[in-house]
Amino acid sequence: MMAMELAIQNGFFKAPTPAGLDIGIAARSANKLDYSGDTAIVRLREKKLLAAHIGIPAEQIFSLNQVHGDTIIEIDRSSPGSEPWVAEADGMLTAFPELCLVIRTADCVPVFVYDKTRRVLGAVHSGWRGCRLDIAGKLVDLMRRRHGSSPGDLAAFILPGIGPNSYTVNEDVASLFPGHAGRNEGSTRLDLPGIIRDSLLKRGLHSERILTAGRCTLEERDIFYSHRAGHTGRNLNFGMMSSVGS
Repeated sequence: MMAMELAIQNGFFKAPTPAGLDIGIAARSANKLDYSGDTAIVRLREKKLLAAHIGIPAEQIFSLNQVHGDTIIEIDRSSPGSEPWVAEADGMLTAFPELCLVIRTADCVPVFVYDKTRRVLGAVHSGWRGCRLDIAGKLVDLMRRRHGSSPGDLAAFILPGIGPNSYTVNEDVASLFPGHAGRNEGSTRLDLPGIIRDSLLKRGLHSERILTAGRCTLEERDIFYSHRAGHTGRNLNFGMMSSVGS
């Protein structure tokens, strides 16, 4: 499994990406928003926070009302960026530069997939339900179908979520993922990043182009928001293609 080193810039984590692509995370040190208020207002404040960091208007930042499903929507210039969220879904896809895709997490795994050749970026939110629905694999399928992406041209970035040493599940959930669950200290643990990686490999992505952060939101609860640690805040995982030549 290819490791991905995250750098820190002005309190935001930054993933190592090719020229023309930016992927980052506003975790606890960067995102100090109050999450006790109205949900729509909080979503708009999240967008404002990211807009100030990225340097684009908030209307070019797109968030979802995530529901642990497998719906993936296409984002273009006509998408309603002024709204708190663009749709009830768990994935987004765009071929437009300067449009920022945001996946909100607090233990689930955020995944970004980039086609440098076709200039297409996708992002999904994948907890165990998303893994069961194979939303990361369906993102690759959608990129192939709508944009002609070749799996060999794709790079995937699996950002921090709850890790395989920390994610305890019941046997009924573990049984859905043979080969990715095991016993540790009397509990059954599930490897979400490993499930996602295997799904991407089955779609034809090259192993060396699937980068995994290998960091656990629960173990590093002082750095990342973790639902299982009792946090109400969210890690804002964001990705954006820059304009060609910028």
